[in-house]
Amino acid sequence: MLVLATPVYFYSMDGMLKTMIDRTLPRYTEIKDKEIYLIATAAAGESFMKRIMEALEGFTDCLPGSKVKQKIYGSGVYQKGEIKDTPIYQAAYTAGKMIS
Repeated sequence: MLVLATPVYFYSMDGMLKTMIDRTLPRYTEIKDKEIYLIATAAAGESFMKRIMEALEGFTDCLPGSKVKQKIYGSGVYQKGEIKDTPIYQAAYTAGKMIS
């Protein structure tokens, strides 16, 4: 399993996730047959996060035999920890518990 999670800054992923993705280049074909979960958070609504999900899916398309199983949109949050007060936090937690 592979979980890719990021806050959304100006319609894009954060620099740490982008760096991680870029650094897989020499060995990305070895990351294969993974169930992938994508999580994004942003102050804006879900429609503003679609670009980031498409960008993350572009990366996952390069991973042989891998499939995106779920996309989780944490919209309407801005401050650190604010996500904990939303239903999406519980949804992400429940999704994680169902993976074995």
